[in-house]
Amino acid sequence: MKTKITLDIITSAYNEEDCLPELFNRLEKVMHEEKKYKYQIHIMDNGSSDRTWEVINKFSAIDKRIIGYRMSRNFTLDSALTCGLDQATADIAIIMCSDLQDPPETIPTLLRKFEEGYDQVLVKIASRDSVPLLRRTLSKLFYRIARFMTDKMLPESVSDFRLINRKTYTAIRSMRESHRFLRGLGAWVGFKTTEIEVNRPPRFSGESKWLGMSIFKVITIASRSILAYSATPLIWISSLGFVLSLLSLVGVSTLSIIWIVSGVPFAGYGTIVGLISLGFSLTMLSIGVLAQYLGLIYEEVKQRPLYIISEKTHLV
Repeated sequence: MKTKITLDIITSAYNEEDCLPELFNRLEKVMHEEKKYKYQIHIMDNGSSDRTWEVINKFSAIDKRIIGYRMSRNFTLDSALTCGLDQATADIAIIMCSDLQDPPETIPTLLRKFEEGYDQVLVKIASRDSVPLLRRTLSKLFYRIARFMTDKMLPESVSDFRLINRKTYTAIRSMRESHRFLRGLGAWVGFKTTEIEVNRPPRFSGESKWLGMSIFKVITIASRSILAYSATPLIWISSLGFVLSLLSLVGVSTLSIIWIVSGVPFAGYGTIVGLISLGFSLTMLSIGVLAQYLGLIYEEVKQRPLYIISEKTHLV
């Protein structure tokens, strides 16, 4: 009898007690048709305050293929998914969200692409009609800036929903930087990659955690994600300093000649104030960018664990 291909489905849940029963049922229904695959579900309760852990325990007791991990508190989504990747031992892994906006019915398409020989199969979001216009605009802006700063390394509009084989997820989890951005890590490791497009459905139940974040926090997370994977802003600061120094040299030389020939006029006070204000603003902007990089370095040198597990349902 031919050995089945093993599959680890990795997901994280934060206050998703209403979504999990539907998620487990739909996953079981989908995987029942995939006779070539033997699967497990690794689900992280990422510091939930509702009955999420109770639901995980209930289904885990019924189906030993469901393995739950309870985090000691709420960590970032990428840290929780990293926890799942650290538990993975299968031939392939599928990363997805537990709110059913990553439809389990997409899994067969991912598996067919894997069978064609791809190491990574990414899910690109074709439409986000349920997302407010401002968030959609910010998302598009983020991807455009990120692609520009990373020499188009990061694919546009891809989600965390993806299939990765063992060599790919082994390479991803070997990188232990504190600021986790799995989409960036997946793009960096490379390997043979393809994309499929999916229309993202609305949440099955509850409220979106991402939409519940403040705009300020979303922008902060996005900016740190970009800075963590690109040194381009530092190059821009150096280039800006060089250009401004050159312009200053030309300007001072030109004004010196004028002063020698015509004398020093009193006019120009507004210009001087304007130039001083511009220079001060650019200086503060440069210091701000450097501070962001310094903050990322500070997080790295502490070398704290990426997550802490407080409980597990069972081990198989």
